[in-house]
Formats: sequence, structure tokens, C-alpha cells
Amino acid sequence: MDKAITKLAKENQVNSWEALKTYVSELPYGRTSNPNDITLVLKEGRGTCSGKHAALMIYAKENQIPNVVLKVSLFKLSAQNSPKIASVLSKYNLEYIPEAHCYLLENGIIGDYTRRKKSFCSFDQSILETFDIEPENINADKTKLHQAFLKKWITQNKIPYSFDELWRIREECIKALSK
Repeated sequence: MDKAITKLAKENQVNSWEALKTYVSELPYGRTSNPNDITLVLKEGRGTCSGKHAALMIYAKENQIPNVVLKVSLFKLSAQNSPKIASVLSKYNLEYIPEAHCYLLENGIIGDYTRRKKSFCSFDQSILETFDIEPENINADKTKLHQAFLKKWITQNKIPYSFDELWRIREECIKALSK
């Protein structure tokens, strides 16, 4: 194993698991130039919940850190847990939109390192479904789970939008969150 994430962490003067979790949480939120290359989180100094937690999971694997599991949960993204999207949801007359969020479960404790001082507890009461996920293909796997869930949700809840329309609404929400 070439320990690519461990090497990049050391190049950034990050030499421990705890230090890396803090370092990653302080990186700005944003998509890297190639979401399929997890090393770009540390090379470009930014990442989404997927990239940041995949990088952490790979580091844990590279360094045999036990009892760490990468998770993705589908939760109700709403004005209550994310006020920045209130106007988007209101415009489309939606109470919430299912969103996928990645995080770690370490020794049974949730660790969300997406943002500094942001805790998963603002979302944990809104979880709809949770899956284990592997870091190596996180973006494609997360998207597949998310899209399958949305298609089922549209039908089961008689949502008045097609899948493509709902995905565009979701992108509007993500854009609003990034501001």
C-alpha cells in the first residue's frame, strides 16, 4: 500500500489521526476539481462531506485505525436544519428534500468533519436511511444510493416533480448552502 493520504497529511504537517480530523474539518467546503480523486482533498485544500470523510477513512485504513466506518445517511434537508435553503424549498412548496450526507462512525460515535464546529446532531433527528459505504468509489456509490432513494420517495410521497426536476431543485439547495 502506498499510503497516499498519509503521505499528503505529513506533507501538510499533519502527523496523527486526531490532528487530521481537525485539519480536514477546517478545510473549506467545496467540490474538488475531480471528485473521484480523493487525494485532491488534501492537495487542493477543500472538499465535500464525501471527499473529506473518504480521505479520513482511507487514512484510517492505511494506518490500521480500528473501529472506523464510513457512513452515508439520507436525511430530511429542511429549513429547520439548514435555514439557507428556506427560500428554495418555499419556492417549490417542499417541506424538505432528501439529501445524502457522509460521516464517520468511530467506536460507535458519530464524527462529522465536513465543517469546523459543525455537529451531526443537527441532522441526526432527520435521518431517513443509513448505509455503510466504501471510500474508493464514494461519489458514484453515494449518488447511486441517493438517486434510487429520491426516485422511490417521489413515487411513495406523490411529489409533483420528475426525478430530473427534483435533482435540479436539490442542486439549487446545495448552491444556497454554499453561500
